[in-house]
Amino acid sequence: MVITDEQVQAYQRDGYTVVRSLITTGEAVAIRARLMEVFEGKHDWPLMHFQVLNPEQFRNQDDSLIPVGVQQPAQCEETFRTIADHPHLQSAMGQLLGGNVTRYTDQALIKHHDISGQSFYHQDSYYWRLDPQRGCNAWIALDEVGANASALAIRPGTHASWQLAEHEQYYDEPTFHTARNGDAFMRWRIPTNTYDASDETLLPMRPGDAAFFTNYTWHRSEPNRSGRDLCAYAIAYQLAD
Repeated sequence: MVITDEQVQAYQRDGYTVVRSLITTGEAVAIRARLMEVFEGKHDWPLMHFQVLNPEQFRNQDDSLIPVGVQQPAQCEETFRTIADHPHLQSAMGQLLGGNVTRYTDQALIKHHDISGQSFYHQDSYYWRLDPQRGCNAWIALDEVGANASALAIRPGTHASWQLAEHEQYYDEPTFHTARNGDAFMRWRIPTNTYDASDETLLPMRPGDAAFFTNYTWHRSEPNRSGRDLCAYAIAYQLAD
């Protein structure tokens, strides 16, 4: 057993649970090191996998693009598949979703130390359109995260009605672009004037810790004002049947 009955109950009640040391510190360090190499351009992957900062504003010293996200890195390299299909992750997902599971998608993330972006409250199923109780996301910290340092925040119990809230489109600041064609893209968020976030729970984590939350749980991420580049790996699963 990877997670306890109490953690399963917390997930069902609150819409999330935190599992400490889901992967080892060594595994987290290794996947982070490879991720940083990918962000530095040491790969031969198709550009379709990358989200980058506005190319007209932000470039590396060698004039290359600055990635902020990699979509489905497990498709490109065994290094990432070892984490995306990690037996601890598969076991935890099976326990939380209550059945046989399969990987739905994965995304590697970086928040650069001198460019402070954040995400706003949203529900993943507004993007995924998975039915209630069929999907779960694991957000694995590859660095120590906390307040003003890329940590996730959750509003406990927001999954309970299994309804999608109204979302609005917005541009990140700075804007995110697709590497393939340079176009800026919009994301979805729950309008900030429609809720009170005083009941949110911030989730500080260390490398290898994972936050599991339902595909209907409201969640957001902190900006990065830590002075360090901070990385995470988000991996979603769904019931296989």
